[in-house]
Amino acid sequence: MSPDELVIAEWSESPYTSYDLRGAVVEHRVVVAAIEDVGTDVRHEVRSGDVDRVPSTWTEAEVVEARPHGLARVDGVAQW
Repeated sequence: MSPDELVIAEWSESPYTSYDLRGAVVEHRVVVAAIEDVGTDVRHEVRSGDVDRVPSTWTEAEVVEARPHGLARVDGVAQW
């Protein structure tokens, strides 16, 4: 993580109720990244070492860009 990024929230959940995934944990975090002369990005990232459909490395689930002209949700973020 670069010095221009800050984790502002982190949590984990066990969202699955099926027998084989009941103990699986999905981790979440919200990262704010300052981009010089451009604006700010806010990223919701996820990871899990327990669930195949969720990557084991921090992966963007949702991104919002804050620019001088306003806020925009980024399309094309990989669907995990």
